Amino acid sequence: MTIWLQRLWELLLGYDLRSFPEAVIFISETTLAQEAKRSRGRMQSLRGRHQQAETGLYYNNAKQLGLAAKKWQAKDGSPVIAVLFRDSDGTRSAPGQLWHNQWQSILDGFKAADFDFGVPMLPKPKSEVWMLACTQQGHPSYAALEDISGNDNAPRSAKSQLDHALGGHQSAAQLALWCQDHPSDWEPLQTMPSFKAFYARFYAVANAILHPTKAAAV
Repeated sequence: MTIWLQRLWELLLGYDLRSFPEAVIFISETTLAQEAKRSRGRMQSLRGRHQQAETGLYYNNAKQLGLAAKKWQAKDGSPVIAVLFRDSDGTRSAPGQLWHNQWQSILDGFKAADFDFGVPMLPKPKSEVWMLACTQQGHPSYAALEDISGNDNAPRSAKSQLDHALGGHQSAAQLALWCQDHPSDWEPLQTMPSFKAFYARFYAVANAILHPTKAAAV
C-alpha cells in the first residue's frame, strides 16, 4: 500500500516521493503497540467506557501515530500527513458496522493526539480485496468484493483469489512491483466503500496541507 500512497502523492505533487526517501517514515505496528502500552493509563480514560474492545487497538495505534507525527512536524515546522494502514478483519468478512466503528476509532485516536492530518487506510476486509479489484475489468461496481472472507484459510479467500488472478502466489516484493502499475485508474476502486472512504479522506487532508487557505476543515 506504500506504493499506492506514493503514486497518489505524485499525482498531487508532480514528482515521485521515492526520489526523497527522507520524506517517508515508516512506523511499525509493534512500535505503536509498545508506545500505547507505555501510556496505557492515560489512553484508557480517553477511550471512554463505551469504546468497543475490538476497536481499541485502532484507537491506540492512531493516537500513537498522531503523537509521533506531531514530533516530526515540530522538528522543522513542515506539515506531516499520517496514514494508519490496518486491515479491517483478517479472520472473516467484517460486518459493516464493525468497519465503521474501526474507522471512527482511528479518527478518534488522531483527535485524541490533537493531530489534524490523520488518514485511516482501512481495507474491508483486507488489502488483497483492493488489489483483486484491479484484476477485474468492466464491472460497474466492486462493492461485493468487500464481502469476501479475510480468513486466508477459508475457501475462496481474498488472498487465494488474488493469487489465482495473478497466476500464483506473489511475494511482498512482487506485489509492490505490481502495484506500481495497478490500478491504471483509481475511479473504479471507489465503488468499494472502504477504498472510497480512504481516498476521500486522503485527498481532503492532502489538500488541507497543500492549500491551507482554500481547504475546508478536515
